[in-house]
Parts: sequence; C-alpha cells; structure tokens
Amino acid sequence: MTTRSRLRPLITRLTVLLLAASLFVAVETTVTSVEPAAAASASDWDPGYIIDDAIFYESTSMTAPAVQSFLSGQVSTCRSGYTCLKDYQQVTDNRPADRYCDGYSGGIWETAAQIIDKVARSCGISQRVLLVLLQKEQGLVTATAPSAWNYSAAMGQGCPDTAPCDPNTAGFFYQVYYAARQFEVYRLNPTSFAYREQRTNNILYNPNSACGTKSVFINNQATAALYIYTPYTPNTAALNNLYGTGDDCSSYGNRNFWRLFTDWFGNPRTYAVHPGLAGFYNDRGGAGGPIGAPTSYPVYLEANGQGWYQRFSGGNLYGSNWGGTVFVANNVILAEFNRNGGPGGTMGWPNGEQSCSTGVRCSQSFLYASISTTPRYGAHMVGGGLNTHWRSTGATDGSLGAALNDVTYLVTSAGPGWVQNFEQGVLVQSQYGFHVVPYGSIQQTWSASGAGAGWLGWPRGAVTCAAVGCAQLFAQGIVTSTDTWGAYGISGGFVAEWEARGGLGGLGAALNNLSFTAANGGGWAQNFSTGILAQSGVGSFVVPYGRSQGVWTAAGGQFGSLGWPQSAQTCDNTGCGQQFQTGAITESTWGVYSTFGGLGAVWRAGGGMAAYGPALNNIRYSAANGGGWVQHFGNGVITQNPSGLAVFTQYGPILTTWYQYGAEATWLGWPSGPQTCDANGCIQQYQNGVARSDPQGVVTFLPA
Repeated sequence: MTTRSRLRPLITRLTVLLLAASLFVAVETTVTSVEPAAAASASDWDPGYIIDDAIFYESTSMTAPAVQSFLSGQVSTCRSGYTCLKDYQQVTDNRPADRYCDGYSGGIWETAAQIIDKVARSCGISQRVLLVLLQKEQGLVTATAPSAWNYSAAMGQGCPDTAPCDPNTAGFFYQVYYAARQFEVYRLNPTSFAYREQRTNNILYNPNSACGTKSVFINNQATAALYIYTPYTPNTAALNNLYGTGDDCSSYGNRNFWRLFTDWFGNPRTYAVHPGLAGFYNDRGGAGGPIGAPTSYPVYLEANGQGWYQRFSGGNLYGSNWGGTVFVANNVILAEFNRNGGPGGTMGWPNGEQSCSTGVRCSQSFLYASISTTPRYGAHMVGGGLNTHWRSTGATDGSLGAALNDVTYLVTSAGPGWVQNFEQGVLVQSQYGFHVVPYGSIQQTWSASGAGAGWLGWPRGAVTCAAVGCAQLFAQGIVTSTDTWGAYGISGGFVAEWEARGGLGGLGAALNNLSFTAANGGGWAQNFSTGILAQSGVGSFVVPYGRSQGVWTAAGGQFGSLGWPQSAQTCDNTGCGQQFQTGAITESTWGVYSTFGGLGAVWRAGGGMAAYGPALNNIRYSAANGGGWVQHFGNGVITQNPSGLAVFTQYGPILTTWYQYGAEATWLGWPSGPQTCDANGCIQQYQNGVARSDPQGVVTFLPA
C-alpha cells in the first residue's frame, strides 16, 4: 500500500509556503523529533532487516496502562483548543472476526491507549509497532496540536499518494484497526505482493522513479511488510542526516520507523541465532562456549554460492552450501578475511576450521584461498593455485611454513606469474608449474637479478644438489652455488652447454660470472667446478682443471698467445692434448708442454694426439744452418727450417742417425720434406742432402 504520508518529509521542506497551520504542526513533529540521550546511529541501519518478526508480531509487548503511560510521557501539555493522543477518546463499534484479526468489541469513549492495545491483540501486531506507525505517519504521539485530519488519516491506511483517502477507513479507530489488519494480510498472503522475504528486491528511493532503485535482500516478513506499506528505502542523503532531511530523492518512512523504534524501545532486532547456524552453535556450547553470544543479526549473501553469516562475541559463524557451517574466531585470521572482502570477496566462504600447531602457526581454509598466520609475520592470504600447492606441502607445518607476505602477480617477458614468500622460501606459480626458490645464495642472486621480471625469469625446476654444490634452473638461465664460491648465474648459450655436459654431475657449479672479451676474435668464458667453459667463433670447449689448464692460464688464457680452445681435451694411453687457436697443450709422463707456431700447426693439422702423441719437451730453437725450431712428440719430431717449412719425422733409423751425427747442426741441416717409406726402406730430404735407410735399418747420408 502507498499512502500520502510517504511523501510527508519531502513536503516538510516546503511547509512554510504550502501547508495550512494545523497540518504544518503535525508534519513538523514527525521530522523534528527530539533526539534522545542514546540516539539511533545510521551505521546500524540495514535495509534488508528493519525489525525482527518476533518483535513486530509480539501482540503482548505492552498493556493498555503501559501504552497510556508511554503516551503521557511524550506530551506534557497540549496546546489550548487541541486534543493530544494521550487524552484522545472515541466511541468504537464491533468488528467481525476473520482470517486476519479476531474481531473487536466496541465501547463507549475508549481511550487511544485502549484502542491500540485491543487492536494489537486482535490482529497479532505489537503495540510498540502501532505507536511507531502513528508517529511515523502523522506525528500523533508527540503532537501538541494535532488536527482533525491527522486523526482521520492517523495510520495512512487507505490513503494512496495519488488519490484521496478511503472514507471507509477514515477515523482514528478504523485507521488503527485496518492498518493492523493490513499487515496480517501481507503476512498471510506473501506471494500476492511485490516485496517478499528471502529474495532480492529492487526498491525505489522515492516516488520519482528517476531517483533510481536499490537492490535489497529482504531477510524477513516484517521488513517485507513495511516495504509493501511504504514502498521506498532511504538514500545516502537521508541516512547521513538521520534526524533531518536529505535531498530531493530522499524518502523517510521506513528510516523514521526504524529510528523511532530504536529511540523509544531499543534495538528492533533480537539478534537471534540464525536457524541454519543454531545446531552448530549449540553443539559448541552456545553463548557459554567459544563462539559467545550473538552481537548482530544474520546476514544473507548471494555471492560465491550464497549463504549466511552472523557475528558473535567470539567471532563469526558462516553457513553456506559450499563450505558448510564454519566458525572463524575473532582474531587476526578474521581481520584478514574481512580485509579481503569476507565471504563476498575473493576468498569466498570458509570451508574448514582454524587449525593451530607447532610454533603457534595457524591456518584456515576458504573456498578460494587460505589464511596463514604466525605471531611474527601476522596473517596473510594464500590464494588460487599457490594455496592448493601450499596446503599439499603441509601448510604452516609443511616444508614451506607460514606466509610472510601477500601474493604478488607479475606479467614479465617470461610470462605471468604469482609469487609469495614463505618461511622456507619463495613459492612461484608460472607456466613452468609450481617451484620453490629456497632462501640462500641462489634466492639472493635470483632476487638481485629482478626475480621473475629479471633476466633469469621464473624458476623451471626445483633446487638440486650434488657433492660440488646446488643448482636451480630458471626460464632464461641457471643459478648454481657452492659453500666456498657462493652463487653465480649461467646465461645465454652456456645454459644449453651446461645442461648438455651433465649439469652439476658434469661441469659442476659456476665459480664466477660469465665474462666476455674481444681478444683473439672475441668470446665468452666462465669457470666451473671441473674446468673453464670457453665459447668462441669455433664452438664451445672446456679446458679441464689440471696441469694443462695451468699452462694455458699462465700463457694468458683466452687473452694470451694460445687464444681460445678449438677442441675438447682428448686422452689416450700416452697422455692428453687439447688444441687452441695458435697451438696445443699436451701432458704425459714427460710433463706438460705447449706447441705453437708452425710446429703447432703441423701437430694440429696432422691429427694431434692420435697421429703424433703428446709433446715430450718445450720447443727448442737452433741457429744452425740458418736457424729453426724443433720439438719432440710421442711418435716423432716436428722441425721447422729457415724457410718456415715444418716437417714431422717419425722415430726410426733415419731420425736416430741424424741425431747421432748432430741433428740440424750436421752438414745435412734441417729436414726439408717428410719421410717416405716402402719395402726397400725409407728416404727423407734435408737442406743439403738426402738420408736413406735399407730394410735392415742401415742409414746412408748423401749430398744433394
């Protein structure tokens, strides 16, 4: 039902110009009620739960003398010539009983208090509710100069906003009786009206539809009845000025009903435990248990699968289809839950009880997240896939421990990722799955590089350890660590090389950072546990630690005369050798020697270790016969004559005899060609002659 009185506060703003004196007095009383010592607070207003059903339909809340005492207490003196409600009397007639009321036995000169009490008991409505409605509609309870019209339309019953009042319900008695009866009509025929309990209703702010609507979930029948009777809800402006007027889109009827009831009779809501929560509540000791007494009315939410929650002195109770009934204690977990929007937020409804264990670590599970808490680090939400992984590890008592901060979402060149710090490391979720970067030198190196947003990117594997140290793979690199050398990153082409060469079990851990030099054509080098990995234009090769590496390093390494390695080190039963840009280094029981220049070129081009074996001494220079160089190897001697020609001569009768006669210092001089052999013996050309050997090994030197 819509009544004229619904517009009454709006009209008040124009009363000085538009209303007659008698009407002005009555309406002014409605809007400007004196604030009591303990006034209502707008923060307690709930549009979906204005008054509890038990209070609204309590027909024995007052007696007729109590009503009279209340009325007398509201007005001390009436204005001369007017009859205040405390003094009002009238003749009443009989009303027949029906489905809604038990009828009414009329009387001669019944007081307003008697009429209010008898009607309340007949129609099952609270005397307090009727008193508040009389004040809300016409200000009759506190009016000191009420008009005849105020009594004629006392409850606004049958007085629509757009038409005159129904004469069949005019007059104080009929107004009270048929208004009370109308609320029973609403209660017993709930599907016949637009506003219904236990569902969301769009309620106008004002008769002017341009002011918009508010979506309100109506919790109970009494609240639905008030909206049917007065179909508007207060806007923010009306609530901000709870005892005055708002703006042109404000309405006041239901606001004033709640405010007046609160001021006169206290909280219109009983804070009864919601029926769906009561079993759980009672099983845990009720008000005397850890949950404590209710401190609010139940609240319904449709978000995240819908459910109810209610506040208690010890915490909050939540009941939903998804999580069941769960208690969240009044501690840092509840505070963190509320900070994230409560059951209507990103975490959803709680679905598990709070659990606490070693180290005073506590956690609680919710639909889409968990909350982790410790006294040291406080409470933090663990959400999404991180939550699932974290709980699978044992939550606060697992391998990760408690959360140290909130989750961070990052979009990087390596893809998006979620990061959260825990007591034992950093948990990351990315396209590579879930991985932990444990605290320590690897984590420090990763963080210093920019973590997931840096050059290393997201972790793509767990930390693995071997005797030489530990390593962790990242999207664009690797970090290894050792107790002695610390942690270093591996990047670029070295990542694939490190993995291909066996990782920790092969190259081992990095001992320094990757470095680049333009020397000798340019390249990159990095030290590892087992050797130095060098990459140049010819490829990537390892110089293993040992005597050969010592010689190479002493010669300047990649910066020195030998330059970059051009082969891997190869070994046989005679020793080991490795080729470099300008030579080679070999080692055997004879020692470690390098070969370079023309001699080194012959050794490398002719097959290296397989063809010539290791060097047995250092290169020797001789000035004889124009000067030249000579070096002994496992299978022969390489010489370089004054013309620059380098020649290999294998061990045999010719080489032995040449040395017996003084080698390059003899009249033969330096070899000028390689030795050739057949069934008849061997022959070799020298600077000044030729050497021949027969099948028996007899050597003959002949002039050229």
